[in-house]
Amino acid sequence: MKDTQVAAFAAALLGASTASHHWTTSADNTTDVNNFVTSPVSHFTSYPDLPRPGYDRSNDPDLLPDVETPFVIDLNPLVAKAGGCNGFAQYCNKRVDQVLWIGAHNSLTDVGLAVQRNQFVNGPRLMDAGVRYFDIDSCAFDEKGKRVAPYVCHGQVKLLAQWYQSTETGLTLIRDWLVANPREVVFLNFGDVNDFTAVNAKKEATSTVQLRDEIASVVRSVFQDMAVLRNDPWDAQIKAGNATLQQLIDANRRVVVSIGKASDPSPTYWGQDDRVCNDVWYDDSLQADWIHNNYKWTPVLDFVETRMRQPCAAQPGVLNKLEFVFHTALGGTIDSHHVGDTLSTYMEALKTENDASPSIRRSPYFPFNLVLTDHSDKWRELYPQWHNNHLTFLGH
Repeated sequence: MKDTQVAAFAAALLGASTASHHWTTSADNTTDVNNFVTSPVSHFTSYPDLPRPGYDRSNDPDLLPDVETPFVIDLNPLVAKAGGCNGFAQYCNKRVDQVLWIGAHNSLTDVGLAVQRNQFVNGPRLMDAGVRYFDIDSCAFDEKGKRVAPYVCHGQVKLLAQWYQSTETGLTLIRDWLVANPREVVFLNFGDVNDFTAVNAKKEATSTVQLRDEIASVVRSVFQDMAVLRNDPWDAQIKAGNATLQQLIDANRRVVVSIGKASDPSPTYWGQDDRVCNDVWYDDSLQADWIHNNYKWTPVLDFVETRMRQPCAAQPGVLNKLEFVFHTALGGTIDSHHVGDTLSTYMEALKTENDASPSIRRSPYFPFNLVLTDHSDKWRELYPQWHNNHLTFLGH
């Protein structure tokens, strides 16, 4: 949408019917607050997306009530078309930059002691729901004099950091799913790298070469030649946006890896910035609008327009990211139906705008070809229609 349309779109959202999709969640999203100490909130305002010590999701005043949905232990996976690539035959001859990628923010956070989760099911269940891009935070720490690395975590300050599981354990489940599903290609993005054995003056963990190398080593150990790291076969074609899904499937090079945020001189791996436009997310807390039983979306849509859509339209990467993730003032993850409904409405408005372009033919969700969310399996009913719209465009 153009700048002048963002406010109108936000107003339409707030004035729309309160009816929503019946989102089906596939896991219990309760949290465990055991062993979490109490400390003044004011010390931690620099870390807006992390829960404050003593956080209790059930008492977060900015979490609007979700629509009640049935609790389901197992959901049927998306059915892949015979001979398809990432589920669709039409994607097979398409370059990686032409494919629409569904992404999970802070993946592999479904287990472990934590008061905050961004995902509630493991890697295979996310892939069953349609996810093919995994954003994974990684940490290193000392335990009884022994280095533990890499480990799935979230946070730069040890008191606030959330701890989930061994990176190797989470990746092994993804590998096993890929072995059983040989016509699928995924991205693994280890963007946030926090080494708690190397803290700065603010006691914040830093990204170290040692930890990034350890991530690369574990990726290679788990996926073997299935992984595409820097200077591997097919790396140059992927970096240039020339590799098709069918070519990567034929070569069994189906796990494309980035490590760290910034462009990296390492001969072993690329950074997130080498592939993805761009490293921004809405870091303000999402404010509740109790009168309309919704959240205040206008500042979000302004941010998406000016910090995501416009920059990626001007200088697109191989992947162009719409990061639609939000938290409360206390650092709680917002994953109620309001997020799914608003994302659905935004994507439809984006398609309408791009379809109406009189002079330039644009894909329906241009410039975005990567949509990153929290609780990504919850929005699974949206993904097939997005893919169908995208593939209809590619088929013309």
